Amino acid sequence: MAIQLSDRDAMIFRFIEEHQVLLEKHIAWFISLDDKPVLIRDRLRKLFYLDYLLCERHGGKLPWWTTPTKPLVYMLSPMTRQIQNAGDSEFDLSDCNTQRHLLEVANLRMLFLVDQKEGLIGDCNWKTGKKSKIDDHIADALVTFKRNGVMQKVSIINHPTIAAEHIVSIVEQTIQAGNCDAAWIISRDENHQRHLQAALVSTSVAGKVAFTTHQDIYKSGVVKAKWQSSSEQFASVMTETVAEPMSWGMTAPAFT
Repeated sequence: MAIQLSDRDAMIFRFIEEHQVLLEKHIAWFISLDDKPVLIRDRLRKLFYLDYLLCERHGGKLPWWTTPTKPLVYMLSPMTRQIQNAGDSEFDLSDCNTQRHLLEVANLRMLFLVDQKEGLIGDCNWKTGKKSKIDDHIADALVTFKRNGVMQKVSIINHPTIAAEHIVSIVEQTIQAGNCDAAWIISRDENHQRHLQAALVSTSVAGKVAFTTHQDIYKSGVVKAKWQSSSEQFASVMTETVAEPMSWGMTAPAFT
């Protein structure tokens, strides 16, 4: 049974192509932006039944997923990849760890939109990093947004497992290119966060990185999360007044 594809369907395809895998909740938030998330379950099911989308249960455990049933993960079908001129994905999208990383990045994008809907930030613009593998040496996303009338530009690095020198390279390249003013690193647990803080505290980018965990950012949101500097001090990453610069709780070499 053929259907007439709508502009909303095209948006769904573009967002899934950008993130590789998405949950229904992600798609609803991305399409609606800062308005009330739309109801798209029936449409996603129809696109799946008609072979425009692939759909499967995530095979592993996601700590942030609170219902007993494992979440449905949506991906583009080969037919839709051809329609979108997307080419084949270089990720192994059936791998649980790969899916988890990609879904975590999508979660962070959604949480920025939640904060925007609540009026904590505005003019949020997200650009997902084009990776061919999870440990590619590029940021997972570049984000710009306004806080109290001041535009902020940050790169997002999700639970990096690469060596410290590669993280430094990512931060240096994005800042020197003018794509961001700072990097935010989100870890899956506090032990991993402390390991990264210790590895970066004496580097040239120590004053340009801030840290938090997925657990805290899911609980509090992006703006209200407990951000820390490389030296494990409180990091005020949000501009609270127009005249107030970001305070990272430490002095470290700035880029010139």
